[in-house]
Amino acid sequence: MTTAPTQGPTTPHDATSGRSTATGRQMSARTASYGRHMSNVLIAAFTLSVGHTVYARVEGIEDPTFTVTTPLAWAFYVVGFGSAVLARRTGRVAQVSVLAYLATLLGISVFYYPTTFGPQQQTTFGWFENDVYVGLLVTATYLGVQRLRRTTLTPQ
Repeated sequence: MTTAPTQGPTTPHDATSGRSTATGRQMSARTASYGRHMSNVLIAAFTLSVGHTVYARVEGIEDPTFTVTTPLAWAFYVVGFGSAVLARRTGRVAQVSVLAYLATLLGISVFYYPTTFGPQQQTTFGWFENDVYVGLLVTATYLGVQRLRRTTLTPQ
């Protein structure tokens, strides 16, 4: 896949355009907005994080400052899932806000979280959640930057 400047309709909704194959058969190409994909990636990241928070509670390995009963955790997940909703908005302020939030989360993931990820939390699921969660944040950030640049991905 390569990137090309945006051409054609730029609505936030899915669109279908008809194309013909070499045999003359009609084929449709589906497009979807960056916002929708970015939102889905964020939902996956925060759902995984919620799952790990519950797992840590059940296993007795949770960070005492971030548990299923602390207001910090609840606020974090409200803001996190809220960012997934905000990612679907087309306004530049919404786009920049979500990217700023993602930059903050990535900074926390790299510089702060490792200080709380002690040997007790380093289970197989703990490592899986950490790596996949950060990977999903990076993916959402990439989608957000491409959206802000108004880049369209086109198959070749």
